[in-house]
Amino acid sequence: MEKLLLLMPSFMGYEKSLQNQLGKKYEVTLLNCDQYDKAILEEYKKCSKLRWMVRNLFSVIKEHDQERAEAKYLMQTLKKINSAKNYYSVVFCINGSFLSDKFYQVVKERNPQARFIYYAWDDVKNLIKQSHIKFFNEKFAYNISECKKYNFSYCPMFVQNEIVGHDSKDLYDILFIGSAHSDRQKIADELYSKYGKEYRLFIYLYDPTHTNGQFCHDQPLTYEKYIEYMRKSKVLIDVPQSTQEGPTTRSFDALLTKTKVVTVNPFIKEYPIYSDNILIVDRNNIVIDDAFINKPYIETGYQALAIPEWLKKFDL
Repeated sequence: MEKLLLLMPSFMGYEKSLQNQLGKKYEVTLLNCDQYDKAILEEYKKCSKLRWMVRNLFSVIKEHDQERAEAKYLMQTLKKINSAKNYYSVVFCINGSFLSDKFYQVVKERNPQARFIYYAWDDVKNLIKQSHIKFFNEKFAYNISECKKYNFSYCPMFVQNEIVGHDSKDLYDILFIGSAHSDRQKIADELYSKYGKEYRLFIYLYDPTHTNGQFCHDQPLTYEKYIEYMRKSKVLIDVPQSTQEGPTTRSFDALLTKTKVVTVNPFIKEYPIYSDNILIVDRNNIVIDDAFINKPYIETGYQALAIPEWLKKFDL
């Protein structure tokens, strides 16, 4: 069985779903690559108070300690993957910006015959760095405009399930689920103020500090629970980062549950997923028409890609 190195962030179990599907064809090594900054920071902090003072006084010492922490993290990371020559036939990376360029260089040198496939499921412009992408020969992205800009191949996001359908009876009219970043808490408060009396709302924001507001929780919902809520809701509120252009994973998951979407992303009009089931609103003044909330979901014929079909886009 051929060997595949999967480098991707941990997000709502997506990494496990991909690993399981790829495992039917490859022996998969999964490396979670969204802990780079945290790991280096913890290593960097391991010093005496005197050393902290010296760092603050002399930038060369500060840079030296940072480089040493990064080097140690690199060695620890490389130990998690096989070091044999040409061990991996495929290196498949999603986002991957938290791993150093040195890591990719070493993997490339060890596996010169491997296919190096890159996929951006976030906007490339929003990654903390883009320099690691140069190590990949096959490049894909979910953002159509960035595909044109960077000469990537377009590939929409995948979904974890096949069609799951909508519940026969809605428990909620408006659903808002996500992490409590940027202006989401403000938007949650405004939604509750505007529609809390007239409609049935369910709002769940993940905030590990649990300090941002009444709708915040210190644990994220599981993917299964998230899908369950969507199946029982008429409308899903979609609030991506303000600089994001491509459709969020929620937009594709809504296809599975046949849930209408209210989004603040005006660029979604440029994507095949756009239909009469999607309402675009102003981020600074979300107004949802009663007619949109209450109208039935319209079958469009467009289907989200389940993981097996999605992987075929990469010939995997």
